[in-house]
Amino acid sequence: MDLTADHNATAEISLSEYAYARIVEMMLSGALPAGEVLQERQLGQTLSVSRTPIREALTRLETESLVTRQHGRVHVSNTAIDTYIHLLDLRRILEIEVAGRATGRMTAEQNAAIVKAIDELLQVQTITPTHHWAVDDLVHGSIADAAGNPMVSSTIRDLRRRTHIFNTARIPNRLLPGASEHLQLLDAVSGNDPELSRRLMAQHLDNVKDAIIDYILGARGR
Repeated sequence: MDLTADHNATAEISLSEYAYARIVEMMLSGALPAGEVLQERQLGQTLSVSRTPIREALTRLETESLVTRQHGRVHVSNTAIDTYIHLLDLRRILEIEVAGRATGRMTAEQNAAIVKAIDELLQVQTITPTHHWAVDDLVHGSIADAAGNPMVSSTIRDLRRRTHIFNTARIPNRLLPGASEHLQLLDAVSGNDPELSRRLMAQHLDNVKDAIIDYILGARGR
């Protein structure tokens, strides 16, 4: 096994993720406005990375309709912000329904394991965005899986990945309220009232959406 090659591949993935996150952040803040031409060399110099992770980040952004390619040039999409709002709306539609369908279908052992993960997260002195996202994924992914439709569950995971940019590093004020909402939601899903589960999921996602919109508006005001 070529350990050097493996290390280099991991480094490229990390740099690609970094480039993706920074480009999105500049788009949301208005530093890269709609219609702006994105040049690999210039972005690489700005972010202090090579052109390879920039190219990979731009390819990902293109698949997510956040940038468009015209006549060989990559432009910031005119609807980049709208795209994020639409993604959040779609998440809301799907996750509210799966919360109702998942009600009564999670085992006591599953619920206890997720609650334990939330409790352990809150006891950590310094919570990293990666740790928080892992627990957040556990909550939402477990509920989606319990609903019993693998295609819907896969779609929700993809939508969550595409809104991963809005983690606790950007909206830290959502950490404690989010954990409390998760615990209430898990309690409801473990019960027998699907409408309560739907209502709590709707409230949770509305709160997340509001925090993200506040972040975007704040970033554009800086």
